Amino acid sequence: MQQTRPLLLPINGSLKTYRITGLIWMILLSINGLVPLKAQSVDPVSSIKELKEGYLLVRMPAFKAKIDTLQSMFSRASDRASRSRLEKMLKDAKEERDTLLGDYTRAFRDFYHFSKVGYYLDDEGRDLHMTTFHNMNGDVLTKNEMGESPVYYLFFERTPDNNLEALVIYNNEGIQMPAPFPNYFARGGINFLFLKISNKKFPTWRVDRINKRFFKYWEEVKSEE
Repeated sequence: MQQTRPLLLPINGSLKTYRITGLIWMILLSINGLVPLKAQSVDPVSSIKELKEGYLLVRMPAFKAKIDTLQSMFSRASDRASRSRLEKMLKDAKEERDTLLGDYTRAFRDFYHFSKVGYYLDDEGRDLHMTTFHNMNGDVLTKNEMGESPVYYLFFERTPDNNLEALVIYNNEGIQMPAPFPNYFARGGINFLFLKISNKKFPTWRVDRINKRFFKYWEEVKSEE
């Protein structure tokens, strides 16, 4: 998430006026390079406790821009060869979207037990008050079901140093969770060595690892109380 990206709106009602004002000032300062959003005070200890009692909402890629572009190109193409090529590309893009969604929803359903969990599609996430959330079995997750539970978000992004695809966790104010809170579950490198040893599909191995790291940190926090 870029520093200038609008902050996520909390699920649990509207922010008070003074809080909105404070957040706006933080955004303006961050744009000028004075106060990065990551530098705001976030307590990893209280955050892992909150997550344990709350929801992790996964923002699933919908590939909307790619699919819409291919659909538009296909509609404008006139010769048979171009239409055939674009039709295949469009089919492949939709299959990639559906496969990723299916793999990760199954993985979270079967291997994630640290907190309650749900998902939404990234093309529906501009206004989280209007977004449709789902359980990992595909059923609609209503605001009443979520109630006043704390909410954290997991995004498909990229690492800032080597541009590896990564799953990154934010709180409901759009602040990236700092260490020692488990975060930045990157793809690549030594992870693929463990993946081959585990004999699991990557989404399954990855979600299982997230679950285990959350539990490990939570146990460490409890042992220090």
